[in-house]
Amino acid sequence: MARGRSNKCKHLWCSCLATEGSNYYSPQCEAVKDAPDIDCRCTHAGCKGRAH
Repeated sequence: MARGRSNKCKHLWCSCLATEGSNYYSPQCEAVKDAPDIDCRCTHAGCKGRAH
């Protein structure tokens, strides 16, 4: 990641940083991009939007 620059995943509830070259952290985040009411279901344990 470049210093002073963060690229948060575009999924509303995901708190992860997007992967390089993408606007999303994971394919799961991108798959629900048109459904912002769905909790984040990425597999990152540190994600604050993770469904319980």
